[in-house]
Amino acid sequence: MKKTIVFLIAALLVLSSLTPLQASAADDLTGYLYEDEMRELIELGVLNGYPDGTYQPKRAVTRAEFAKMVVKSFELESEVQSAEFTSAAVADLTFTDVPADKWFAAPILDAVKAGIVNGYPNNTFKPDNLITRQQMASMVSRAMKAKGIVTDLKDVPQLAFKDTASIHNDHKEDVRILTHLEIIKGKESNTFDPKGESERWMVALLMLRSRDIVFPPKSMEFQASTIKNGATTVVKEFETFDAAKKFVAASSTAQVVERSSQIVWMKGEGLAVANKFTEVFPSESLKTDWNTKYRPYVTANAEMKYLGATDKHVKVELAGKVGYVPANTVNLIPKQLLTGQSYYQTTTNGELIHYIYNHNTKAYATAGVIGVAPEAFKAGAKYYSWDGANFTDAAGKKVTESHQYFNKLQLATKTNYTAEELDRYLEEAFPYYNKKVHGKVWTESPLVGTGEFFKAVEKEYKVNAFYLMAHALHESQWGTSLIAQDKNNLFGLNAVDGDAYNGAKKYADYKESIVHAAQHVNGSYQKVTGTNYNGSFLGNKGMGMNVRYASDHLWGEKIAGHMYRADKFLGKKDLYAYKLGITNTPGLNFRNAAGATGNDTVLYKLQLEGIPVVILGESTVSGAKWYKVISEDKAYNEAFAYGSGSLGTYIKLLPLAK
Repeated sequence: MKKTIVFLIAALLVLSSLTPLQASAADDLTGYLYEDEMRELIELGVLNGYPDGTYQPKRAVTRAEFAKMVVKSFELESEVQSAEFTSAAVADLTFTDVPADKWFAAPILDAVKAGIVNGYPNNTFKPDNLITRQQMASMVSRAMKAKGIVTDLKDVPQLAFKDTASIHNDHKEDVRILTHLEIIKGKESNTFDPKGESERWMVALLMLRSRDIVFPPKSMEFQASTIKNGATTVVKEFETFDAAKKFVAASSTAQVVERSSQIVWMKGEGLAVANKFTEVFPSESLKTDWNTKYRPYVTANAEMKYLGATDKHVKVELAGKVGYVPANTVNLIPKQLLTGQSYYQTTTNGELIHYIYNHNTKAYATAGVIGVAPEAFKAGAKYYSWDGANFTDAAGKKVTESHQYFNKLQLATKTNYTAEELDRYLEEAFPYYNKKVHGKVWTESPLVGTGEFFKAVEKEYKVNAFYLMAHALHESQWGTSLIAQDKNNLFGLNAVDGDAYNGAKKYADYKESIVHAAQHVNGSYQKVTGTNYNGSFLGNKGMGMNVRYASDHLWGEKIAGHMYRADKFLGKKDLYAYKLGITNTPGLNFRNAAGATGNDTVLYKLQLEGIPVVILGESTVSGAKWYKVISEDKAYNEAFAYGSGSLGTYIKLLPLAK
């Protein structure tokens, strides 16, 4: 058997409706044949008791219960994310029989995101159905893959059960692997009984056998390993990380340092892929610097550029900025082991699509067209970018710098669309007509009529109505999410990950939700002195609202994509309506008049560089170029800033994709 690395995609906090109880000498496990095994899982928190104090070892296990046990047993449960808002749409838990307020919703979602479970073709999960033996085999096999344990099928004999033909093809490979590893066994009659049920004591044995492989006893903690034929092979073991790293750095055969089959350092290029929610810290101390507003976080499957590592942290590049993450929150993938990577591509009509790679399922997905493809892109070629603007080819050679207009648009701007036009888009482009989404068949578009509310807050709060509509579409899945249906909450306000439905704020109507969202965005994310201000534009994890607004590192790109598609549908009145520049220095003053003459006043200062500005005009004062811009401080309508001259270039034009 060979082992290699696959990678964990998981998010959110696992909940349970069962009350953990302390084992006692008088419970129904005492003297039971598999008492020790079940008590071991109880201590690990995998197995819970029932409210009446029993453990019921012979009780059959449901699909929901087994999903929770697998997630807990393989340590795939997620930490609560610190984002203030979560997107019901991004959660992607659309099983019609898994309501968000049920105890099993969170563990099933963890299992889905880890690539452990699938639903049925009719978009159900059947949580109360009893788990079958073949379903158990697949869930455990996938969980082992999520923890980096892969069995090479070349070393695994074919199944020889009398009823092998009755094992569903979707499960046959997993049954083959688990029987080979002696995690699950056939019956005395040499049958597997794929549709047979399993009792709690059987599940306990299954979990412990598989845990012995995933979490094996350690000898020497670190291994220097070589990469060959898509797998790692240990060359030499070491007691310390430093010793293993020194050996690999000088070795002509070893390329990586491993700890318990997980790569913790690698020589050469590669990716760091988040395997859970993680903060990105400014220093190796892995402590948050509360003096800076740049405190990004990402969720599972976020790709980051690998820059180096110790046994405690990994140095990464995220959206063009350098940071540090705890070593156990990312999977390191050397270039030699890459099975895929997210990339950008142009369509035949010159539009941009971002294909997102899932490193666990090895599948690509996309949110669709997100904007205009850079002019330098060629049809059929793949391009790569860490920030969505600076692109390289497959060889790593820079191709172009090309920004998406809506992603970098200052959100104090006004849309050219009327309330009626926004409503027309909401009605005519609604994608769920006569489809069942979140438990309801939609015959009407629920957000029609909100156009006037978006336009009203644009006028009162200087928050672009087109952006705010796109934000609502993304967070509420066009108003179909349970939070939108039951609570009129279109933005996931207060719906922190881990208890999104119950935590979400309830509003009297959509208008109240839209007004509150505008107020909060204005005060925290688009205010120069706001708590989470990194520029009042969508951006990414390097700059903009996306730094602190959402854990999804592509949140800004996705909302900008909504804006682009809506603008295209309505006649392209907004695309390139404003001339965009970008600050090129920190601490730039914005004044009430052009030219620092002593009679002007500094209205505000942008401490950060890389903030987009909307250029309304330009003038030359004493040989220097000054720009008139839309004020980033919403107390003012406009401001003036030094653009370029003998002192240098402080504002440059933003190269946009056209």
